[in-house]
Amino acid sequence: MKKHLFVLSVIASLLASPVFAKINAVPHSMTIQQVNYDQPNNGKAISAQQAARIVKGKFGGKVLKVNSSGSKKKPSYRVKLLKDNGHVISVTVDGQSGRVSGY
Repeated sequence: MKKHLFVLSVIASLLASPVFAKINAVPHSMTIQQVNYDQPNNGKAISAQQAARIVKGKFGGKVLKVNSSGSKKKPSYRVKLLKDNGHVISVTVDGQSGRVSGY
């Protein structure tokens, strides 16, 4: 029984990690590339919209507000979210790696 619960918890945690896709459009062809925003993205800063998507994918609910914070060298976003259970949370998303903290 414990083994089954462990396997189910591992599967659930893998399914819960946010993974998105971005579309690279080139004339006369289009490719879809899988992007995991939990990993560093080669120095490119993520957008406020991407930060909101990361938080919504991790917690569900409705994004209320996204504020840019940090500096040009170390960007970050403060995302306020209304969860499905009615709680409002505010988390920080690293603008380089997409890591979520402060929950």
